[in-house]
Amino acid sequence: MTVSIPRKKVKPIRLKQYRFRITALGFAILLLLPSMDQWFGFSSKFKSTEKRILAPFPTFRFPHIMTFIHEFDQYYKENFGWRNALFHTYSYWKLVGLGKSPLPEKVVVGKNGWFYPGNSLNRVADQHQGICPLPLSSMKAIAEKLAYFQRQLAEQNTKLYLLVAPDSYSVYPENLPDFIKSTKQSNFDLFKHYLNQHTSIPLIDVYTPLIEAKKKRPVYCQTDTHWNDFGSLVASLAMVNRVRNDFPQLPLASLDDYRIKVLRGMGGDLTTMLALNKEFRDSVTYKIKPVSTLAAYQIENTPNSQMGLASSRFIGQHPQLPKLLMIGDSFSFSMNQFVPNYFGKTYIVRNTAFDLDLVKAEQPDIVVLEIVERNINLLVNY
Repeated sequence: MTVSIPRKKVKPIRLKQYRFRITALGFAILLLLPSMDQWFGFSSKFKSTEKRILAPFPTFRFPHIMTFIHEFDQYYKENFGWRNALFHTYSYWKLVGLGKSPLPEKVVVGKNGWFYPGNSLNRVADQHQGICPLPLSSMKAIAEKLAYFQRQLAEQNTKLYLLVAPDSYSVYPENLPDFIKSTKQSNFDLFKHYLNQHTSIPLIDVYTPLIEAKKKRPVYCQTDTHWNDFGSLVASLAMVNRVRNDFPQLPLASLDDYRIKVLRGMGGDLTTMLALNKEFRDSVTYKIKPVSTLAAYQIENTPNSQMGLASSRFIGQHPQLPKLLMIGDSFSFSMNQFVPNYFGKTYIVRNTAFDLDLVKAEQPDIVVLEIVERNINLLVNY
């Protein structure tokens, strides 16, 4: 005879109660995570890639309570914990997973590892598709303004040149995405034709040498808005040799004047904007040095908070040669390494205005005004 032992009644787990507590705990952790990250820096390896100073922690000044609340709101939006890590994750998976630009207005994703600036830079993508052609009135106003500068400079025996640095859209159109169809006649083509028809201002052609040089080496950065150092060298030599047509005492500029070393590429300003400059890099970068008998000496470097790039003064190995003043944008910065080697004295100024007072004070023999192709229309405000 067997005796059955009564089973102990299992008390049912109150899942509903635990579910509530777990959810509440998880929610509290989520709320605390940003603040904990600000205190302990869990995500400190993810750096901000924004080219601006983020809002600082506000100072409370009684009785301006609403002002403090507004400033704190702005501070928290720009500094909350995990902000940079979240953007990096979003950016990576949108680009790698979906093949889309995380910031389409700032960066256009091309083919074969190429990136192009987006419409946030003066509608550059629209310009190269012919969507916003340069108006005739603008070309007329720019030509008249440049002609005025030319006359003013001629009074002190200074010759004016214009150099337009091509956009990467013009030099590497083959790597543009399929949805961007380049126009047959760019704004630069329109402008060049008008300038040649209505003024005598020498326009320095760096586009043709760059197209020829890219058959041998990359001349533009794949992940940046600018030409690379080799492209800058090619443009600099073209500029010097064009000026030399009018100033034959200048030495002939040649690639043989330089020693070029190829190095591993880095991420440029476009992939930095996407916080992906470590994942996406240029295929190459260059270290270029002139021969010792050519190198100019830098004697002044003046910070320029407005442009973010310093103005620089140089003296060449033959100071009796003509004096150059170059006014340019960020494309002119890398030309510091090459252009001064061929002039007696050189002053390269980063500016978005033509300062006649500076020209009169410097008394150069030559002035070169450099501007990137996408900003030609801005010359009307110089």
